[in-house]
Amino acid sequence: MDWFLVKIFFLGFVVSLQIHGYYGCFEEERLALLDFKAFVHSNGDDADLLLPSWIHDRSSDCCRWERVTCNSTTGHVIKLSLNDTRQITFDGYYEDMSIWYLNVSQFQPFKELISLNLSYNAIAEFIDNEGLCKFRSLVELGLRGNRFSGPLLECIGNLTNLQVLDLSFNQLSGNFQSVVSKLTSLKYLLLSGNEFEGLFSFCALANHSKLEVFLLSSGSRRLELETENPTCFPTFQLKYVDLSNCNLNARTRAIPSFLLNQYDIRFIDLSHNMLFGTFPSWILQNNSKLQVMNLMNNSFTGTFHLPNYKHDLLKFDISSNNITGVLPKEFGLVLSNLLYINMSRNNFSGNVPSSISEIQELNTLDLSHNKLSGELPESLFANCTSYCTLILSNNNLQGNIFPQNMNLRSSMTLDMKNNNFSVMTGVDFLDSSLLSFLDISNNKVSGPFPRQLCNMSSLGFLDLSENRLYGPMPSCFNASLLRFLFLKKNSLNGSIPHVLLRSPKLVALDVRDNSFSGNIPSWISQLSELRVLLLGGNELHGSIPNQLCESRNVSIMDLSSNLLSGSIPSCFNNISFGNNISFRMMGVNYFYSMNGQIEIICAPIDGTIYQYLPCVYWDSSEYVEVEFAMKYRYNSYRGDIINLMAGIDLSCNELSGRIPQEIGDLHGIRSLNLSNNHLTGSIPVSFSNLRNLESLDLGNNSLNGEIPSELVMLTFLETFNVSYNNFSGRVLDKGQFGTFDENSYKGNPGLCGPLIHRSCSTDETPPPSPSIDVEEEDEGGIDMVWFYWSFCASYVTILLVLVAILCINRHWCMLWFNLVDICINSISVWLNQ
Repeated sequence: MDWFLVKIFFLGFVVSLQIHGYYGCFEEERLALLDFKAFVHSNGDDADLLLPSWIHDRSSDCCRWERVTCNSTTGHVIKLSLNDTRQITFDGYYEDMSIWYLNVSQFQPFKELISLNLSYNAIAEFIDNEGLCKFRSLVELGLRGNRFSGPLLECIGNLTNLQVLDLSFNQLSGNFQSVVSKLTSLKYLLLSGNEFEGLFSFCALANHSKLEVFLLSSGSRRLELETENPTCFPTFQLKYVDLSNCNLNARTRAIPSFLLNQYDIRFIDLSHNMLFGTFPSWILQNNSKLQVMNLMNNSFTGTFHLPNYKHDLLKFDISSNNITGVLPKEFGLVLSNLLYINMSRNNFSGNVPSSISEIQELNTLDLSHNKLSGELPESLFANCTSYCTLILSNNNLQGNIFPQNMNLRSSMTLDMKNNNFSVMTGVDFLDSSLLSFLDISNNKVSGPFPRQLCNMSSLGFLDLSENRLYGPMPSCFNASLLRFLFLKKNSLNGSIPHVLLRSPKLVALDVRDNSFSGNIPSWISQLSELRVLLLGGNELHGSIPNQLCESRNVSIMDLSSNLLSGSIPSCFNNISFGNNISFRMMGVNYFYSMNGQIEIICAPIDGTIYQYLPCVYWDSSEYVEVEFAMKYRYNSYRGDIINLMAGIDLSCNELSGRIPQEIGDLHGIRSLNLSNNHLTGSIPVSFSNLRNLESLDLGNNSLNGEIPSELVMLTFLETFNVSYNNFSGRVLDKGQFGTFDENSYKGNPGLCGPLIHRSCSTDETPPPSPSIDVEEEDEGGIDMVWFYWSFCASYVTILLVLVAILCINRHWCMLWFNLVDICINSISVWLNQ
C-alpha cells in the first residue's frame, strides 16, 4: 500500500511538472529573458518587432516564446536561439550596427542551458568573459558573425561537453590549438573567417574521434596549417572539410595525406593553397557520397581521371590549376548529376565531350582559358531547363557558335569570346527571348549585323566587338532590357542607330572604331541611365550637341578621333562625370551570375542550433569591362572599380574656341584629354578645382598665356602634357609638377625654367661684365681685321712673284708645267683604280 502511494505521488509530481512546463516557465528565467529584451531595446533596436511574444505578463509561458526551448519534463530553458536579434540595415549588411558589450551574467539563471546561439549580433566583447566558461553543460555554442577580437578564451577549453562550436567570421587572432585540443567531444568545429596565426597541427585533433565537420577557411597568411605528422593518426571520419586559403602545408605544399583514409566526405574545399603534385582524382574515387569538390587555384598537374563508378557529385571546381590532357569522353555519363562544372584556366586540350549533354540538370559549364579546339557538340546543353551558363571563352574553338541541337528551354548566358568561331547561324531555332547574356567578341564572325538577334527581348548584355561585321544595325533590333552594348572594332556604318532608343535601360554603349558617320544624335540624352558613352574612332562630324549635356549620369565619355568641329559645350558641367558614384552599374549579377549566388546544397545538422554549414554558392566572377584611354594608354576597368573612374576624351578632332571654365566644376573627373584640336585661349584657372584629376592632356592645340600657378593644387596629377602650343612664362616646379620632364612642355618656345633647361632671362640678373685693361688688350689681343688684310696682301704678292719668275726663266717654266702634268696624271690613275 505504501509503495502504491509512492507511485501515485511520483506520478502526480511528474504530471505537475509537465503541466507547469506547459502553462508557465520559471519566474527567474522569464525575468532573465525580459532583461535581455530590455538590453536589445536599450541599444536602439525595436525589441517588440524582433521579439514580439516576449511580453510582461505572468500568465505568458516563456517556454512558448519564439527562440526559446524548454525541457518538457523539468520546464527549464535548455535552448536559446538569440541569433540575428539586431535590426538589419537597409542594404542588408551589419557594418553600420552599433557594437554590443553583452553581460554574460544575464544567462546565469538558465541552469540547464545546453544550447546558446548568439550569432550575428555585432557583439564585440562579453562583460565578465569568464562567466561564459561557467556553462559547463553547454553542448552547442554559436558566436558566428560577431566582432570578437584578440586570442580565443582559454577557459572555453573547459567546456568539455561541447559538440558544436562556431566561432566563424569574427576577428579572433593568436593560436587556438591549445583550446580546441581539449574539446574531444566536438562534432562540429567552425573557425573560418578569423585572423588566427601561428602553427596549427592536426595532431591537436588526433583524439577527436567524433569530429565530422572542420571548417578553417582563412584569409590570414600568418596561419600555417600542418597536417603531416607520422606520430599522429586521426581517428575521425570527416563529412565536411574546408581548409581553403589557410596556408596548408606551407613547407611542402603537399595535399594532406590523412585524406587518403577518409571515405565519408560530402564537402571538401582545399582551394587557394598553392598545393603541388598530381591531381588527386582519388578523392572522388574514395568518397562516393561527395557532393562538392573545390580545388581551385592550386598548382596541381597531370591528368584528370574519372572514378570507375557513376558518381553523385553536384559541384566540381578545379579551375586555375595546371591540369593537362583531354577531357574524358565518358565525363557526362559518370558525373551525370552535376549542377556546376568549372574547369577553367587549365591546359585541357582536344574537343568538348559530347557526353556532357547527358547531364540532365547542368546549369553552369565553364571551360574557359584552356586549349580546347574543334567544333561544339551539336547536343551541348540540350537538356538545360533552368538558368544556364555556358562559358567557353579563350580557347581555340571554331565553327558555329550555336550548335544545331541547342534546344534551349531556359534563360541562357553564353560567353564565347576569344575563339575562332566564324559562323553564327541556327539562332532561329532557339527561344531567343530567353537569351540574356551573349559575348562572342574577338572571333571571326563576318557578315552584316545578325538579324537573328533582333527579337531577343530578355537580352541584357551583348558584345559583338572585334569581329568582321559590316553594314548598318538593322531596324528590327528590339532589346528593351539591354543594359550593355559593345560593338567596337568592326566595320559597321551608317548613323548611330536610332533603334537604340528601344533600349531605354542602356548603361554602357561602346561603338568605337567603326565607320559610323553623321552627327552625334541629340536623342542620346533620352537614355537616362547611360553611364558610359564611347563613340571614338568613327567618322562623326558636326558640333557636339548641347542636348548631350542632358545625359546627367554619364561618367565616362569618349568622342575622340572623329571629325567633330565647333566649340566644347560649356554645359558639360551639368553631367555628373563622377560627382555621384553611388550607383552599382557594373556588376552583371542582374542577369549574368544568377543574382550573384546560387544555393546548391545546404546540409542542416539534425538536433542542433547550427544551420550554417557551407551552402555552396558561386559567382560568375565576370564583370562588365570598359576600356578608356588614360595616361597615354587604354586601361580596362571592371567591377566596382568602374564606379571610381570618370573621364572625358575629345582628342583628335577639329574643335576650336576657348576651353570653357565650367569644366573646372567637374570635381570628380580623373582624366581629361583635349589634345590634337584647334583650341585657343588660356588654361582656365578653374582647373585647379579638379582635385581628383590624374591625367591632363592639352597638347597640339593653339593655347597661349602662362600655365596657371594654381594648378599645383592638383596633387593626384600623374600625367601632364601641354606640348606644341604657344604657352609662355615659367613652368611650374612645385608639387606634382616637379615630377614632369621637358617632354610635357616641348614645342612651346616661350616657356622657360630649370625643368626644361631653359633660362628665364627676365627673372635673372645678368652677370657683371669683366673689366678689360686697355694695355693688356693692346699687348695680347689680335686685331682680326688687320690680320685678314695682311693675309690677302701677302698671298697676292707671292702669286705675282711666282708668275714673274716663270715668265723670265724658260727652264723653270718647263719644269713647273711638267710637275703639273705629273700631278694630274697621278690623280687620274688614282681615281681610275
